[in-house]
Amino acid sequence: MDQEQNEILSKKERREQKREDRASELAKAARTRTLLRMLPWVALAVVVVAVAFGLWKFYRAAGLAPDEFADQGEVHMKEGERAKDPYNSNPPTSGPHWPEGVRDGIYDRSQPDEGLIHSLEHGRIWISYKSSIPESAKEAIEKLARSQTKTIVTVRDANETDIAIAAWRRLDTFNLNQDGGFDEKRALDFILRYRDTAPEKGIPPNASGKVYD
Repeated sequence: MDQEQNEILSKKERREQKREDRASELAKAARTRTLLRMLPWVALAVVVVAVAFGLWKFYRAAGLAPDEFADQGEVHMKEGERAKDPYNSNPPTSGPHWPEGVRDGIYDRSQPDEGLIHSLEHGRIWISYKSSIPESAKEAIEKLARSQTKTIVTVRDANETDIAIAAWRRLDTFNLNQDGGFDEKRALDFILRYRDTAPEKGIPPNASGKVYD
């Protein structure tokens, strides 16, 4: 009797084992199908990342990608006061600044760096140019600025290049084209990428700031 019972139990155990093995095989097959379905997407993601990285390296090598600078802080100084330490970019893109920023708009004269840094902290884009560039280039810059919100245009002869476009901690500097033209696509790309990416973003156009004499 015990032998028959053992045989019955042994058959039952074998059936259970077969069911477990079958379930394991089905689960393994399902995982394989899932991986095969995901493989094209994974490959596509790898290609996209590789292409993006390659383009980034190309633009950096060609001098087309904006520079990114270390954050020099958001400390407020009294109006008229100057920073003790030099800014780490020209024009500056962060650091000690005055309590009021420069109001959004287009100016045919310079505005203080210390006020403009505050504007950058509020997510603004600051386009500055040397006063020596042709009138046609100035008009092109102003036309672009009018088509965009949260932008400020000023003259700035302290620039190292004809044009400088600044956001918080980011800066793109370049000269006019050989024909004297302004690279509008380059400037627009910077504006769309870096507008409102600052510590105090989301402040509506013309909601704050002043015009400095």
